Amino acid sequence: MARAPFLSPTVFVGCPYGPPFNLRAFRGTLERLPIAWYYADTRLRSRHLLSNLTTYIRAVDYCIFDLSLWNPNVSLELGLAEGLGKKYYILVNRRQSKDVPSDIRGIQRIEYSSIESRETDGLLPSIARYLVRGQTHPRHIWDRLSSTNRDKKFYLSLAILAHFRDNKRLSRGEITRLSKGLYLRKAAQDEVLDILEEQRLVSAIGSRLGAKLAKRIYPRLLELA
Repeated sequence: MARAPFLSPTVFVGCPYGPPFNLRAFRGTLERLPIAWYYADTRLRSRHLLSNLTTYIRAVDYCIFDLSLWNPNVSLELGLAEGLGKKYYILVNRRQSKDVPSDIRGIQRIEYSSIESRETDGLLPSIARYLVRGQTHPRHIWDRLSSTNRDKKFYLSLAILAHFRDNKRLSRGEITRLSKGLYLRKAAQDEVLDILEEQRLVSAIGSRLGAKLAKRIYPRLLELA
């Protein structure tokens, strides 16, 4: 049975785990997007690595692989996805990448120049533009946002939805934290909250306990036993 189109996707992430790749910043950026992320070191550890990877790749909706450093483990994961016929996207940091192998040089990839930047060529804006904005709820939010600082307000809306992936409530202080680096005035933040409430995604915004998610947008946690 096909997954409901209004649910956020499940995505396996293949990326390096050691320097010079900044894993902490990379994960932190992805966590601001309303997607259920899965990594090779998440959960199951008792079974053979290849078996674990195969199970994850088969179970998710699609995969992303950061090939900026041509890490051998990430290349292995990409090969598994290709062999299993799983849909995937390649990420490449222009500032770190070397020339790509000829056999995948023609594959389209998402390029970015900085993991933490919120500018157009940053990791978050690039993924939001190509992989998130077409999703049901993000698309409706984008259509409702006014033109002034539209991109940054969109990133805040995604961060708010992502917050509810792991939390039940959202306080005003947390909204301020999620807005850090976007330089949005309170009026812009309120516009985002109003649209989320209008779309019936978030309710009880004025509650003393904080806002809460009003609609199920995340699929159940994958059971990979």
